[in-house]
Amino acid sequence: MDKFLRTNSARLVVLILMVYSCGSSYASACQERITGKWQLRHEYNNEGEGTLLKEFPLSKCDKQTTLEILNNGRFIEKSYYESSSLAGECAKDTEETTGDWKKTSGNGFTFLYDKNSVVTPIESKVSIEKGKLKVTLAYNDSDSGHKITLKFIYVRIS
Repeated sequence: MDKFLRTNSARLVVLILMVYSCGSSYASACQERITGKWQLRHEYNNEGEGTLLKEFPLSKCDKQTTLEILNNGRFIEKSYYESSSLAGECAKDTEETTGDWKKTSGNGFTFLYDKNSVVTPIESKVSIEKGKLKVTLAYNDSDSGHKITLKFIYVRIS
């Protein structure tokens, strides 16, 4: 009985590590957790370097924004806005934000935005916490001369 418990306990530990670990040996487990389609739920920003992040109210159209993280290391964000020509209906922005994603040390990820993207961050940090995808970006605002931080919270939809 003791041998049975030790053998099955060891198998259980290995299984848990395979599912929850994001070490280089288990990259496919991490990929499965981050890949998929996510929908925007919250956005936070600050007014300049050294200020606290404050929640930015999202419209019903903003909340239709999706972030699709693909198995091939790419991501595509599709944004929506309220269209005055469509009598308040939501319209998809013609420009998509695209780029590559990669795993970093620990349990994190980073986004590398394509050069033609609307946002060109100087830093990006991506993590999954309590089932939510958190994307934090920092960029230099040319108008104010300050470093601005944005934080987006997404929930998985597929």
